[in-house]
Amino acid sequence: PSKHFSKLIAELPRRHSSLIFQLCTGHAPLNKHLHRITKVPSPTRQQCHQREDTVYYFLIACPMYARQRHVLQNDLGPQASHLRNLFNNRKYIKLLFHLIASTHRLEQNFGDVTPPADNDEGE
Repeated sequence: PSKHFSKLIAELPRRHSSLIFQLCTGHAPLNKHLHRITKVPSPTRQQCHQREDTVYYFLIACPMYARQRHVLQNDLGPQASHLRNLFNNRKYIKLLFHLIASTHRLEQNFGDVTPPADNDEGE
């Protein structure tokens, strides 16, 4: 990872930094990756069967999480539609954790990923 990214995740609890790293590298426990390592029979999202269950689909496009994503989009505007933006700014990462926590999608693997309290709101 870049020095900038390493600095962004350095002070996060291990489960949070691990989750962000896995999302950035495409190794998060989503069906696209799990299918690649032969843990699930299909790479598509089981609940909606529309597309491969990728990081992009989970965070940006899946209709099941439109309500949760709406909060992120209200806070960030068009920046919320690009993964690159979400992973490169401390404020955006914190909001991303709120989105992920509200879906409960990755709780089995990571527990509660509500962002830790942070007094520094800078980038």
